[in-house]
Amino acid sequence: MRCEAPNEYERLVEGRSSMFVRTDERPMLQQNGFVRFRDFMTCPRGEVVNGHHGREVVRMELNGEGGPRTVFLKRFGPVDRKDALKDLLCFRRVRTKALAEFDMLCAFAEAALAVPGALACGERHLMGRDRASFLMVEGLASGRPLDEVLSGLSDSGRRRRLISSLAVFVRRMHNAGLTHADLFAKHLFVEESRVGTWSVAVIDLQRAERRSSLSRRRRGRDLAALLVSLPPDVTTPRERLTFLLEYLQKSRLDRKDRAFVRRAVLPRARKFSRRTVYRSWQPILEHM
Repeated sequence: MRCEAPNEYERLVEGRSSMFVRTDERPMLQQNGFVRFRDFMTCPRGEVVNGHHGREVVRMELNGEGGPRTVFLKRFGPVDRKDALKDLLCFRRVRTKALAEFDMLCAFAEAALAVPGALACGERHLMGRDRASFLMVEGLASGRPLDEVLSGLSDSGRRRRLISSLAVFVRRMHNAGLTHADLFAKHLFVEESRVGTWSVAVIDLQRAERRSSLSRRRRGRDLAALLVSLPPDVTTPRERLTFLLEYLQKSRLDRKDRAFVRRAVLPRARKFSRRTVYRSWQPILEHM
């Protein structure tokens, strides 16, 4: 496997397959019957919660010392030739989707950004080509999707704190050179503490990337995805402006900031959705 896993993972090699398994979780996995690569790929347990060509996501309960633990097992087929060619043309190594997401889970965790914990990741090779792979992650212990929380939250002060916390999370992610590429509200889980502060976590990092620095276009793509997934009836123009000001760490938007919204965010938002999403940002631009 072409990956530099953190020290808490051990590498296991068996024939044409190789795995990274979290050392402290290995006894629990073995207790539940997950020892070899084929155990993860052929396990009949659990409920399929998402499945399409080349990918299947299964939710299951594992027996642990503290009681049942919810995990998600993602199983992938061979790497598409189209995706492999993209990697080669960009002078990148060809990796399975499981390993790519595992890399990003480690990168986000290293940047102190909350993500699901990875329990194990594995690949099988044949004649030098990746034939199948898997990734097992632990379900988030708490929190609800951002769109669900905002839809049912009416207190203006709590909403303002949530939006500010969300903007700080996205800014920290981008400042660390990380971009999600699918930063939709359903992938962001939020939870309010007893003292009124909000924590944010993100899931589904199969298309996330890490770069030395992020271009305005890549930053704008993430903001556009979040914009599209929160329609105008869920957030107000003032709340969207609050998010943008907190993200940019500004008290007001200058000409450069307005150009960033017009050139990097709105065009991508129009591509994501041809409906009324674009107009939801117009009041911000018109009243500056």
